Amino acid sequence: MVSLPKISEVLSAHSAVRRAETVIVRCDGRDVTVAAAELNQYVSGPILRNHVWQELGEDSGLAAVLIVESIPAGDAANAESLAAAVADGHCALFEEPRDDVERRVAAIWSETMGVTRVGVHDDFLELGGDSLSALRIITAIEAQFDRSLDVYDFMSAGSVRRLADLLR
Repeated sequence: MVSLPKISEVLSAHSAVRRAETVIVRCDGRDVTVAAAELNQYVSGPILRNHVWQELGEDSGLAAVLIVESIPAGDAANAESLAAAVADGHCALFEEPRDDVERRVAAIWSETMGVTRVGVHDDFLELGGDSLSALRIITAIEAQFDRSLDVYDFMSAGSVRRLADLLR
């Protein structure tokens, strides 16, 4: 695992990030590394997480990036508020696929959208998805799973896990 200050440094070096702080929070009985990021321009948490993974490796330990309006000056990110954001679903932790259907869907998303790794809770739109990538993903899923998939159903699912649930 990479040091928390190093993760914050790499995030802060991203052109869209004004400031970042990284902490370890307790969530569902385990310690996870979560960063808070103030932005100069919009970019999503999953995109920033993947940026860190590209710079520091996927084993850097970073599980999520929460976009915040501001981080109090001089203070590290408040671990309690980040833990609450994760618990409330405002910041999805990266989670690996749990079965073959989720692995196949995640691989299609990753390849189509050029994202290093896609977690089962990552949101299609937050990963930079658009109408063209949606159509490419739907076409690939229809070919790989040998079944049709409606655009509305795809967009309503929004994540690998929910889409995999539709395909089961």
